[in-house]
Amino acid sequence: MAFLDTNIIEQLKGYFNKISEPIEIVSFLDDSQKSVELQAFLTEIDEISNKVNYTKKSFGEDASLEEKLEITRPVSFSLLKNGEKTGINFCGIPGGHEFNSFILAVLGLAGLGRKLEGDQLSKVAAVDKHLNIETFISLSCTKCPEVVQALNLIASNNPNITSSLVDGGVYPEEVAEKNIQGVPVVYINGNQAAIGEQTLEQLIGLVVSA
Repeated sequence: MAFLDTNIIEQLKGYFNKISEPIEIVSFLDDSQKSVELQAFLTEIDEISNKVNYTKKSFGEDASLEEKLEITRPVSFSLLKNGEKTGINFCGIPGGHEFNSFILAVLGLAGLGRKLEGDQLSKVAAVDKHLNIETFISLSCTKCPEVVQALNLIASNNPNITSSLVDGGVYPEEVAEKNIQGVPVVYINGNQAAIGEQTLEQLIGLVVSA
């Protein structure tokens, strides 16, 4: 089953061809059906342009890389630029409303999207401690992408910060364990930090004060 139709592929070709330095996608998969689906999705993305390249790894195959990228779940992938960590991870398949979050993350790393400037940038750049941010979402949630996209932008501007989208539909055990009743829910270093809709300014405030 194809994830992308012809119109979307043609649009993405136009966007990806503007990328000057290739973006790399590295997946970490197990033998689950969701991993099969993620592999198919990322393979379709890989075939669009040589500016966005995909590498598959088995979850647990490269423990040092997983630790470096802060990958702790199978059915996950990380975005790299020039072989280096960007701080942007997706745990699950970014379909539905989160497809745009994925594409905007790729374009943002290529310098083609939204940017932090002025006071926003200086606040984020000044964070000097390690922050592992996880945002639990559902693919049908209309308020989740704004939070995910803002946190990806924040993470891409500070190497101390990692932002991971976590699709609760792929990890229901975690949702139950954390007693998550609604999304988005943001965790910072394992502690719940925010629930529901958040603006970029609010999220910067959370990160700075974490």
